[in-house]
Amino acid sequence: MGLRNTSAEYGSLAKALHWLIAIGLFALIYLGLDQADMESGDEKSRIRFIHASIATITLVLMTMRIVWRFMNEVPAHPEGMAPLQRMVSSVVHWGLYITVFAQLLAGAMVVGTGGKGLPVFGLFTVPLPVTENHDAHEWWEEVHEFVWKPLALLLIIHVLAALYNHFIAKNDVLRRMTSGVK
Repeated sequence: MGLRNTSAEYGSLAKALHWLIAIGLFALIYLGLDQADMESGDEKSRIRFIHASIATITLVLMTMRIVWRFMNEVPAHPEGMAPLQRMVSSVVHWGLYITVFAQLLAGAMVVGTGGKGLPVFGLFTVPLPVTENHDAHEWWEEVHEFVWKPLALLLIIHVLAALYNHFIAKNDVLRRMTSGVK
């Protein structure tokens, strides 16, 4: 398996980015839900700091993933896949790219319009070119609180489709992002 994608499978960089982003997204959803109903205080602040740090890294990884995608070929849909399934697959993938970016950017704007930079586990802070603004902060919080729901739905569809293709359709869709094709 090489670094670059082929017509049959994803390369090692695309695979690594995919799985690191997946881990980041599941951690972000978990941490976001965990702190959502907490009272303000040290515990909530600590979880938000970790959440924001993981989100910063995930945003960088997602940016790399999309740039790498445009620099490489994308494995073709499996032979025999119905046209409707091909269309749904493409819509779900692009929907994931869009909602992941929308969620991560909305979160960054929540932090920025709150007057802070993006933390990276206390190692450094990434400054944002926005100023503190209460109304904008409230609006970006609403966007951030909304977008995770369609993102979560698309993630569920994506995972179920991968499992369907592996166990029922018995094609290489899942293997080309994991162990490699036959």
